[in-house]
Amino acid sequence: MINPETWFTLYALAKRGALHDTVLLKTSDLGKDLAVSQQTASRRISQSVDQGYLVRAHTVNGMQLKLTERGREELIRVFSSLEIAFAPPKDEITIQGIVVGGLGEGAYYVELYRSRFKKALGFDPFAGTLNVRINTDDSRKATNRMKHTPPFIVTGFTKEGRTFGDVICYRVKVNGKIEATVVIAQRTHHSEDILEIIAPVNIRKVLKLKTDDQVTLTVIPLHLAT
Repeated sequence: MINPETWFTLYALAKRGALHDTVLLKTSDLGKDLAVSQQTASRRISQSVDQGYLVRAHTVNGMQLKLTERGREELIRVFSSLEIAFAPPKDEITIQGIVVGGLGEGAYYVELYRSRFKKALGFDPFAGTLNVRINTDDSRKATNRMKHTPPFIVTGFTKEGRTFGDVICYRVKVNGKIEATVVIAQRTHHSEDILEIIAPVNIRKVLKLKTDDQVTLTVIPLHLAT
């Protein structure tokens, strides 16, 4: 996790516009923003550059500074955590999305992890995944809340010299009818807006779902999952 000194340095630079463009700044100005000495501000900038959070170029009038994509991601990570912390507590986490087509890899990976899914989740999964695209800001926030709840962990393994990583799992109920599991692999070709879901049945068939149909996922807290 990023240390607080570095995070506040990135935050101060972002407030000056370095998140979206290159800004010209003197270390004394940053020192005033952070209520630290010029030397400390200079050290923090150097640390941020060394850690890949910031790019810097020296000029006669000061430094040109801009946050890197890695720096931006760190700010977003903290922002998302704060959103969750400020959200009023709710008994249920509800995520809405639409059914989308898969990449054809679901059945392959379900079969690879089948014995591990059965042991960790307590059911034999259907050979395939239901893919749901999150398409609203509220559901993206709900997905972040879900990811901050305790998960099931399906441990990875090595097969024929290839490593298959851990899978993070969250129990959900699909449309209030089918108990299922959101599976998040360490390596995936899907975007973060796509949730892959497994269940002991073919969810599409049982619920008569078609592509672009809306579905609702209700998260089942770990202590209530069986």
